[in-house]
Amino acid sequence: MNKTVAIIGAGRVGSSVGFLLARAGYAVTAVAAQTAASRERALAFIGAGTSTADVVKASGADIVFITTPDRSIREVCEEIARGGGFRPGSVVLHMSGAHSVELLAAAKEVGAFRAVVHPLQSVPSMDQGVRNLPGSSFRIEADPEALGTAHELVTALGGNELAMPGWTQDGHSLSLYHAGAVVVSNYLVALMDFGLKFYEALGASRNEALAAVLPLVKGTLANIETLGIPSALTGPIVRGDVETIQGHLDAMRARAPELLDLYRALAKQTIAVAKERGLTEKQSDEMSALLNT
Repeated sequence: MNKTVAIIGAGRVGSSVGFLLARAGYAVTAVAAQTAASRERALAFIGAGTSTADVVKASGADIVFITTPDRSIREVCEEIARGGGFRPGSVVLHMSGAHSVELLAAAKEVGAFRAVVHPLQSVPSMDQGVRNLPGSSFRIEADPEALGTAHELVTALGGNELAMPGWTQDGHSLSLYHAGAVVVSNYLVALMDFGLKFYEALGASRNEALAAVLPLVKGTLANIETLGIPSALTGPIVRGDVETIQGHLDAMRARAPELLDLYRALAKQTIAVAKERGLTEKQSDEMSALLNT
């Protein structure tokens, strides 16, 4: 492997990717970031390359990752292109889930090829990114000339491409893709916060409640991984247990009315999943009528 890589934006994602690619045999030649502290931290973590604040100087590699915050990707790409930093035939990538290759239009104008390689994964820290990215699925979007490189990079990162044959170029596909990632990641955190409020209403501390429910959450995730959806669904809704749900609603009205609306919305979605699992129409109608009361 003799392909060179530059990392523009030395945050969690860029540093994790740089480390994994260096480990896979790519030559990380440069790390660019605004602050010296960020550059040196990333450089020490990746274990290769030189650090610089000059994004143009850093970008003379075969492959250039622009892993700055989303709002800066286009601006940084244009700055590098104006300064002559991209080599003709090089591949310029970003890893944003919410944006297309169009953010990299300036790179194409100077003869570089564009790609998006977005992991369906969260990267809360550099160390966790190195652990999380291998085994993840990635969305690939690329100019034809960059497609092979994008596939090679995903393989080097230990990932797999997510096939989406219904993808269209009207912008809606990109937004739906990103919304799905937001739901299963960000909204899962919000859902956990919501669940803890039931225990806090009973006087438990947040930390105690979290420690108590984590084994249940991990068990549920293991069931989803092993059995899939809807087979992993358990609980009163899939059993058609209207009385138990009635008890939940009565208790919330009495002790925690602020939890009712989201509970009802989630229960309605769960009914749809439960019907796939065998909930009868009669049971579904009874449950829906209760939730709509």
